[in-house]
Amino acid sequence: MLICNPYEIVIQGMTNNNKRFRPSDWAERLCGVLSSFDQGHRLSYHQWVRPILVDNIRCVAVDRKLEQISATAFNFLMDFARDNDLRILDCKALLEEQEHKQISLIDAMAQENAETTKQQPTNPQTEAVEHHALVNQLRELTSAETTSAFATLHRLHPNIRDITQFQELVQIQQAEGYRLLGIFEEGKQNAITICGFRIVTNFASGRHLHIDDLASHHSPITDEQVSQIFGALKIIAVKENCNSIHADSSVSSDNSNMHHVYLKHGFVLSSHKFSLTLD
Repeated sequence: MLICNPYEIVIQGMTNNNKRFRPSDWAERLCGVLSSFDQGHRLSYHQWVRPILVDNIRCVAVDRKLEQISATAFNFLMDFARDNDLRILDCKALLEEQEHKQISLIDAMAQENAETTKQQPTNPQTEAVEHHALVNQLRELTSAETTSAFATLHRLHPNIRDITQFQELVQIQQAEGYRLLGIFEEGKQNAITICGFRIVTNFASGRHLHIDDLASHHSPITDEQVSQIFGALKIIAVKENCNSIHADSSVSSDNSNMHHVYLKHGFVLSSHKFSLTLD
């Protein structure tokens, strides 16, 4: 049974590639770093960090208050998770994932029974398309799902300190019209590809959809993922009565691949963007 609290962040002992993290006692070791001796000189885990076991997978539950009490300790844990490509979830998301797994198991058993009683000829090409649709799911994220975009967007914006700062920035931007599209692999909570966008209006371009962020956990981003994202954006832009889609792309050498991606998918270099840093 899953035991975590709504105010906790969970570092799961599974990488974003769905591999179990080693060694087997990593959670106890990580918590041990933040342990202290009590008056009886016995080792006790720090009151804000504790190891838990979820579906036989070792995890570390981190109380959100730790960030206020010791930002250094909190950032140490978040950096450890990112450096080792471990999944970071809040307890609510983890509970929802466990519930989804249980429902999926019931559905799978029902499907297996149905196939046993009735066999139908299948088309291999149709099967492949249906299987792919199950593996990769594209959807717009709700406000409650924004943490699933953290790991991928942090690769694009490493200046974001931690998941708490990320949530604050997302909330500020959402109030200004910011929205998120994500591609999810079956059985995974974190998005493997994220696109942040908004609908804006100005004199130069009229009403249009603007892409703020486009990032993937895979490097470089695959052409298939780009096609999925751009296809969804076109549908949204039409529904929102936009006349075009715009995107910003950094001129740094690290981002040269994204220039190629936009040009390959029909975008044109229509303007230059200038910035001035204020002291």
